[in-house]
Amino acid sequence: MYFPFLRGKQNELLALKNLKDAEILSDSIFPVIEPVKYSKQLVNTLKGLLSEGHNMILIMNPSVGTFIEELNDNEQQMDEILKIMSHPSVTIGYHLNSEAALEELPQLVERCSRTLADTAIFHNNQINLDIYEKIFGEFEARYNFIPDQKPLKRRFRNKNGVIFRDAFIKRTPNAEYLNYEVEWFSSDHLDFEDEEFLGFSDYSIVGKEYAESGFGAKAIAIHVIYPDESNNLWIRHFVSDSNENRADQAGKFGEALSKFVEWYDKTESVLINTQGLNELLDCAKNGNYPGLGMLKRYSIKHHLELIGNMLVKV
Repeated sequence: MYFPFLRGKQNELLALKNLKDAEILSDSIFPVIEPVKYSKQLVNTLKGLLSEGHNMILIMNPSVGTFIEELNDNEQQMDEILKIMSHPSVTIGYHLNSEAALEELPQLVERCSRTLADTAIFHNNQINLDIYEKIFGEFEARYNFIPDQKPLKRRFRNKNGVIFRDAFIKRTPNAEYLNYEVEWFSSDHLDFEDEEFLGFSDYSIVGKEYAESGFGAKAIAIHVIYPDESNNLWIRHFVSDSNENRADQAGKFGEALSKFVEWYDKTESVLINTQGLNELLDCAKNGNYPGLGMLKRYSIKHHLELIGNMLVKV
């Protein structure tokens, strides 16, 4: 099972919605959504996924953004989210990062009309493991997301553990990717069962680092995940060349896109024939620049569809 961790920003939500609407969101994809702010797009996306029978995890104490503050200031919005959280296909996500969880988590579960068995706990490190034991006693959360640390891996192996990594190496500025055209991404989709975990999770091609909004970059980079002959995953970066200033974003995109098209035409794997990459190819055919937000959406859609296809294949 793949648990992509997506911050609830517009293009991440729309990537899920587009795949759902096209009926290509695999049942092996179990999205984790950490909402950074309340929006109608968030609510509509969640309701749309639930109406199609998709499971999800919604984090109710986000580590970034203004979501909690907005809900606390608006009773109607709070009631709307709590109603969604009461749905049996929704699992309550919670960052276990302080002793406040001893009181806060049981109260949150009660407000959502659920039980502690309906939770997904995100462990930052083993320091707070004793808090988990105090809350759950002899029971377990439905899912335990853990970093690659031996004490946590030993504790949750074969006990609904999900290995959680940031597989995307963020480089700043984007022009740095010219020095790292191809990089290792992950083999967790091949290894998680052998390591006795229920599933695996990452931040897709976005990475853990959070930014409230984007802006025109000196260099535009297209990030594409692809499998090698052994089905290990690699990431390839296609980067513009005219990177002296922020002028002509469309031209920069065209430079990166031409590199992607040349690579795609030489790559034979049917697994990369995804909706997201086909939308990039359409940009090349039509000569249009969709904007950085859409570019991010295409890459996320490709990644989710690719992983869904590979979990069936392997």
